Amino acid sequence: MKRGIVTAVLVFICFILQTSVFELIKLAGITPNILLILISSVAVMRGQKPGMIVGFFSGLLMDIFYGSTIGGFAFLYMVFGFVDGFFNRIYYSDDNILPLVLIGVNDLIYGFILCGLLQNHLRIIYYLKNIILPEMVYTVAVGLVCYQILLRINDWLEKNEKRGADFV
Repeated sequence: MKRGIVTAVLVFICFILQTSVFELIKLAGITPNILLILISSVAVMRGQKPGMIVGFFSGLLMDIFYGSTIGGFAFLYMVFGFVDGFFNRIYYSDDNILPLVLIGVNDLIYGFILCGLLQNHLRIIYYLKNIILPEMVYTVAVGLVCYQILLRINDWLEKNEKRGADFV
């Protein structure tokens, strides 16, 4: 119950950070994808099902506020949560490389889908050089900090869950 509430609050906070705070801190017109950081982190730390749930609700928020149709971002983010959840089996909490690589790969795929395929841009090299790669670098850089915060929150939740299980 506590994990669900904390996760819902995290989704809302990350959505607010991505759509308002980081819009003010653009670097070269690029903002990091904070929701993608959250989805990848949760999926790697907790597995496929939590990753898909966080991905779906994060994407649903994006669809409601910024999408042209309901379901596009929700499906895409849910797929990211599902695929990243596979890596839960080889994840160790002291390993920072795996989540950051997944965040970078997800952001690269996200950029190709949004800029290249959905908007039907023929100048993919231009968008790769000027939008997709800088956003990926910025997202991974912000992911270094955000992942550490999310890891500490996950450790705190696991400690509380273990303490509650020991009590019973």
